[in-house]
Amino acid sequence: MKQYLQLTPLFLILTLLLTTGAAVSETGKPAGGKKADTAYKVRVEVKEVKNRIVAGKVRNHTIYIDQPKEFGADDTAPTPPETLAFALGSCFVSTGRLIAMQRNMNVRGISAVVESELDFAKALGTGLEKRAGFSGFKIITKIDADMSPKDKRKFIEEIASRCPMCDNMENPTPVSYELKE
Repeated sequence: MKQYLQLTPLFLILTLLLTTGAAVSETGKPAGGKKADTAYKVRVEVKEVKNRIVAGKVRNHTIYIDQPKEFGADDTAPTPPETLAFALGSCFVSTGRLIAMQRNMNVRGISAVVESELDFAKALGTGLEKRAGFSGFKIITKIDADMSPKDKRKFIEEIASRCPMCDNMENPTPVSYELKE
């Protein structure tokens, strides 16, 4: 479970960094007329703080996660799985906004609800039949724009095809583990 805790802030930060367009302007063209380097290295430092609270630091930001009181924690922040679902939804919405800006589309608003389910039995060590992670995700998207339902569905398909978090969730992403002494 601890390895999973370390990945969740990374996904969240990756989402935030990849959707801000730091190296690329809102039009999708290189900022300042120079060739854009779209690769971005991410480093998140994660450590236990107190009573199951974990802090993740990236750049000058700190993100906290916690567990529910039923798991012996304080319930002061979202859980790692909840932050992963948030990262997915926020990346989806941010990618939609980026596409709308690039195409000069009149999209007044984009919102999403991410739904999923996971069984904690494996994480708790009480069962090994089911996986420890999510069984799948559903992103329910609302687009406030003067578009036909067909155009909105096409827009959602493009968002899904360009969203970095969707790519990470839909395609295997290698993870390696090292011990630091």
